[in-house]
Amino acid sequence: MRRIRTIALAAFAAAFATWAAPTLASASVVVLGFERINASYPSVNYAQILNFYDGGTSSQATSGTNFGISFAANAVAVCLNPVGVSCSNASRGGLSATSAHGALGIDSGTSTYLDFATAYTGQVAFSYQVAPGFAATIQAFDGLGGTGTALEAPLALFGGAAGCVAYLAPLCPLGPGGLGLVTGAKSIVFSGTPGKFVFDDLTFGAGNDPLPPPPFSSGTPEPTAWALMLLGFGAVGAALRRRKAASLQIFYGAG
Repeated sequence: MRRIRTIALAAFAAAFATWAAPTLASASVVVLGFERINASYPSVNYAQILNFYDGGTSSQATSGTNFGISFAANAVAVCLNPVGVSCSNASRGGLSATSAHGALGIDSGTSTYLDFATAYTGQVAFSYQVAPGFAATIQAFDGLGGTGTALEAPLALFGGAAGCVAYLAPLCPLGPGGLGLVTGAKSIVFSGTPGKFVFDDLTFGAGNDPLPPPPFSSGTPEPTAWALMLLGFGAVGAALRRRKAASLQIFYGAG
């Protein structure tokens, strides 16, 4: 019976490890695609990203993979236009199958930030677009919320989009950008004018060019994880039934 319990616990642990999302520290490459943060698509009701990537939820109760990355309250998931529909002034123009619905923007103020639960060292890359006549910046800091010491000078980004007429989007297509190597970053600050810039495909742990995100995962256990958990639950149940049966046999035998 002890062996059964050991097997059950091992199966459950394996299932939990499969289900538990990789943190930024444990994952070799992480890409934030800002997909499915908004509860519906297309929509002009943009969700605050908040703890969507930090084991919690957005302001619209959606959740994603837990990478240990949280966002300030004014960081929102800007809807990216599909063909012929306008939910913003931005779109991927059909050039990104796995990152076509959402991007990072701000709804107030002139800057926002993301925080790392664990200090990050590695390359930072992204896709972006800025409206003509405007600028945006990105900069890493060694303190939370854009505090502490700046790890490099702010990287200034300027617009150059031709626009995508079929997608009703002047901020289209998005181009690649890279902040380079940062060491011991606890936060990244994005600055600009609301509605005049978007960031997407935030890539950590790769090179200085953004990567497309994998297909969206809600953090719900995959079928293999469910199977392992069911195996663990089944083994635990079997062990308990055997134990109960043994107890009953002893009880009646004593009578």
